[in-house]
Amino acid sequence: MAQAAVTSEAALERRRRGAAGRRLGDQVATGLLWAAAISVLVLLALFVGYIFFLGIGSISWQFLTSPPSEVTAGGGIGPEIYNSFYILIMTLVFTVPVALAAGIYLQEYAKPGLFQTVVQFSAESLATVPSIVMGLFGLLIFVYLFGWRFSAIGGALTLTILNLPALMRVTQEALATVPDSLREASMSLGATRWTTILRVVLPSAIGPLTTGVVLIAGRIFGETAALIYTAGVSVAAGRAAYDLNPFRPAETLAVHVWYTHAESVVPDVARIGNGSALVLLVMVLLFNVTARVVGRFLTYRFTRKS
Repeated sequence: MAQAAVTSEAALERRRRGAAGRRLGDQVATGLLWAAAISVLVLLALFVGYIFFLGIGSISWQFLTSPPSEVTAGGGIGPEIYNSFYILIMTLVFTVPVALAAGIYLQEYAKPGLFQTVVQFSAESLATVPSIVMGLFGLLIFVYLFGWRFSAIGGALTLTILNLPALMRVTQEALATVPDSLREASMSLGATRWTTILRVVLPSAIGPLTTGVVLIAGRIFGETAALIYTAGVSVAAGRAAYDLNPFRPAETLAVHVWYTHAESVVPDVARIGNGSALVLLVMVLLFNVTARVVGRFLTYRFTRKS
């Protein structure tokens, strides 16, 4: 009896020690995860704060609207902001329909087989191509072969090829989140597959799709390497810098930041570079915030209120 009691107490003590060890491990892991999350926030805050500190003194209405200067001080970034949005809109017009169509086909229509495997592999391989290599491709095809020289449309088409695989993959993943029960219920009521996709699947996936498109837009807005070789590092003079001619040079804001620090000889190069970097950072942050807000709103609008 005494021996059994001692054995029972020893087993109980071992369980207590094991439970204490597990609690300690859980606390350590939780602390490490909290530290990792906080470190990301701190690094982002420091980075954003430092850029604001350097560039806030350069921001003015004249700086945001006036054209750049090649040799004298006082230049602005008006045409660069315009070109950034101009190329962004053109790229989205080229990219979104093709990416959505390809993603819908691969997710909703394509059957597992050689063709689907080849398309998926091609898209994944294209997504891994560095942007500077894609820029060289655009230089050879759009600038030299087609004879367009440095142009907005050449830059937009290069960015289309660069971002098409990513948006196609976003479309597939967004459609994959829609339960099959919704598709089956729609078809059981007599709807065709296309009607089901148009009226049921796409509205249910509108939130992730919108988030993906806006995030891709932020990536396009901040792209540099591919545009140096295709859209150029200069802007047209006068009102021509703001027209809709797709075959004119179109230096974007991101390219202007690089060019200012690497090649510019204006006396106030630091002011222009820091101000340009701050405007670019704010724009990209707005794209990211917009993606979250719009995505959540559309998800609520199309899934919970319908």
